Amino acid sequence: MKQTIVGIITLISTAILPVSQAATPLLSPIPEYMRVLDDQEVVLAEHSLDLTSRDEVEIVNEVFAFNILKALEYLGTDRFVLNPGEVFAFHANVLPEFEDPKITMNSKFYIEEGYKAIGGLGGNGVCHLASLINWVGSEAGLEVTVLASHSFAPVPGVPKEYGTSIRSQSQNQNLYIKNGFTYPVTFVSDADNGEVSLKIAKPFNPGGL
Repeated sequence: MKQTIVGIITLISTAILPVSQAATPLLSPIPEYMRVLDDQEVVLAEHSLDLTSRDEVEIVNEVFAFNILKALEYLGTDRFVLNPGEVFAFHANVLPEFEDPKITMNSKFYIEEGYKAIGGLGGNGVCHLASLINWVGSEAGLEVTVLASHSFAPVPGVPKEYGTSIRSQSQNQNLYIKNGFTYPVTFVSDADNGEVSLKIAKPFNPGGL
């Protein structure tokens, strides 16, 4: 009985293979032309922000966390792709060399847009989100341009060299990330009331089979 089953399996496996593969043993590795591609990705960099530790003062922390989540609402997606040569800008007031970015946060971070304020300044906290994106983008090897650092105040949880100052009225107070690779990269964010995470990934096999 066992020999009969093995014989049937061998016959079936031989029948579905091209002639050139008919002599391949049943337990040999799957030939390259039969491999099934999926959406596997290789993570280039990934970090997160703890929304409960944006500031030591509770009310300030709450405003910062609220505004970070509000900015992500305006972005409108938790996943986007930058193809080779395309640019992400944190806001739409961009320098000439970054004209017509592929994607922005779709917001000016104004109180009128629903952001909360501390000291009369709406959108407090979005600099922390920009700093996270700078950090992950830089570690992923993308071309990051920041002309205004956040050196005047620390961004908890983010190394100081990635601190990024954001002001939608200024082209210099922006964050620009260009995909200088020859393959697309995907930005994936995840947010809740306790944490915001961001990862940047490339296709599992960007060069094809």
